[in-house]
Amino acid sequence: MNPHPSHSADLPMPAPELKTDTIDVGAAVVCVLSGDLYTGTEAVGDHSLREALDRLPALLAVDLNAIDLFTADGLNLLLALRDSATAHGIPLVLVSPSRGVMQVLETTGAASSFAVYATVEEAIAQYGQ
Repeated sequence: MNPHPSHSADLPMPAPELKTDTIDVGAAVVCVLSGDLYTGTEAVGDHSLREALDRLPALLAVDLNAIDLFTADGLNLLLALRDSATAHGIPLVLVSPSRGVMQVLETTGAASSFAVYATVEEAIAQYGQ
């Protein structure tokens, strides 16, 4: 018997941090986001995405395959990024959005606001990069 019983089932699990990675693929920039994208992590995502946009790539792709939690804050971040990218003449695409991301996009009607691709390679091929 464990002398120090765990009561972890009674405690909320801490949300994973939002992790970001930016990769150059030819003239395109791919931002990979993983973890949870909500109010508490929105600033981390915004910083990474804005830095990528500031590089003025020929294509900005946001890989959302590893996003576990996606709230309206994440959606608002992507919509603001889309507007900024459009203002700079930079195509913005979403790559392999997780089921949770797609549910939010479809429920809010925002799915039609983004070009969505299964892979980075498909997105790059579409934009001739």
